[in-house]
Amino acid sequence: MRFWNLRFALAPAAILVGGLLSVSDASASVINTLLTGSTGTVTVTIGSVFFNTDPEPGAGCQTTLLKGCDADVATFTNLAFTGGPLATGEGIYINNNDLTAGASAADMASFLTFASHPNLVFNETLIGPGSANTNCATANSNGLSCSVFAGSPILLTYLNGQTIASISVSGRASDTGTGGLATGSTYIGGFSQTLSSLPNGTAPTPFDVQQYFCPGGVCDPTKSITTSQSGTFTATNVPEPSAVFLGSLGIVMLLVGARFRKSHGTRA
Repeated sequence: MRFWNLRFALAPAAILVGGLLSVSDASASVINTLLTGSTGTVTVTIGSVFFNTDPEPGAGCQTTLLKGCDADVATFTNLAFTGGPLATGEGIYINNNDLTAGASAADMASFLTFASHPNLVFNETLIGPGSANTNCATANSNGLSCSVFAGSPILLTYLNGQTIASISVSGRASDTGTGGLATGSTYIGGFSQTLSSLPNGTAPTPFDVQQYFCPGGVCDPTKSITTSQSGTFTATNVPEPSAVFLGSLGIVMLLVGARFRKSHGTRA
């Protein structure tokens, strides 16, 4: 639209409207951090991670999927969303409460859901990566990491003779159900567990974990480790591209208006 004769009058309004749109047309309202804990366990094999039923949340976990939960909301969670906040101890379903081998598309779309807030959902669009280092013998001092095999999303980090096993995930979070995920907030996070012992009685260093699963370099899919777990997930509210564009357009119009005033002067 080329209303050049009105650009001085419209420029302030355009920047105001553009600014308001960039604020009000945000993609979602899920922000801040979700912390998870569990009195249940997670079972890790060479090719899978199973989140077992958490007994702590109790009967409240039957309200959404009619199954027990896999984790619960931990203290100091400050996740903000429409319909919130979450209550400490509220049950969480992980991976759509699917304990079968391998995650389906439905599981990934409902990666984290909540017993008392069915409209709040986190999907999973990326998992890992782990470490490019598969020589776990070199992960022998604090902070050094490896993965058991190439392509594994699980990161093994040495810490004072023990191993922190962690897996990172990222995706989107929505407080309007799965239908709002396409324009939802982005989040990053993951789960971690401390391995202080191994089933075969060896020291729980990254190298020992690797040798437990893959003795002599040959991996055994029947072996597993069961341990507790906790998670941290931080969501950031990202404005829609259209809102950013409109806000930028307002700024451009204001600058054009200023240039017009400078070129033509003000009228009485």
